Amino acid sequence: MKEFAERPFSLVGVNTNAQEPAKLKEVMQREKLPWRSFADNGDIVRRWNLSGTPTFYLIDAAGVIRRKWVGAPGHKVLGEALSKLVLEAEKR
Repeated sequence: MKEFAERPFSLVGVNTNAQEPAKLKEVMQREKLPWRSFADNGDIVRRWNLSGTPTFYLIDAAGVIRRKWVGAPGHKVLGEALSKLVLEAEKR
């Protein structure tokens, strides 16, 4: 994700595996994850009607969900989708 540094982009993780926040923080530090993430107690799963994990939502600068993937889409697919949205945001 280094290619998105200093670009109009952010990534937020929601952990639905019932990990305690302290354990999640350990994993994030060990894996050097560059995004914010938080532990969900089930509220987000219910409100967003998640059917599996991981679930990825691609949200544009206006807050509109543009893509959704249930299961990891892969680095190439995700990178291409992010690049497209970042370029759109930078043109504005």
